[in-house]
Amino acid sequence: MKLLNKDADYGVKALVEIASREGGVSSVSGLTGPLGLPRPYLRKILQALARGGVLKSSRGKGGGFILARPAAAIRLSEVIAVFQGPVRLHDCVYKARLCPDVRTCPLRTTLDRLEADLVAELEALTIADLLAEKRSPGPARKKGARS
Repeated sequence: MKLLNKDADYGVKALVEIASREGGVSSVSGLTGPLGLPRPYLRKILQALARGGVLKSSRGKGGGFILARPAAAIRLSEVIAVFQGPVRLHDCVYKARLCPDVRTCPLRTTLDRLEADLVAELEALTIADLLAEKRSPGPARKKGARS
């Protein structure tokens, strides 16, 4: 199971890079070097973020991409949803019909709790938080520690 697909991962990295430019317009060409991505692929990622309302785009000379809102208002869960839809950790194995154990299944209850905790963490984490981490990486967080 992967939490982030490749597009979502690169989308987050692109947003952090754009946020680091503090309001300046970022061209696709200007982002390819720092992100190490091919121009057509990066353009696709940035266009998806613009369609999702996370970025604003402008064409022509001096055009490019800027954040649609302050970095502190762009949640990681929102970025993931642009590329993957809502975060889901599990689907019941009985996809076509209702599981007879839906009310009593201990695995489903545990996975639902874990999913809710993960979604809450992703809702709390913003592009500004990731930029701050990039600028001053601290010691690794201890397992189970919350900020």
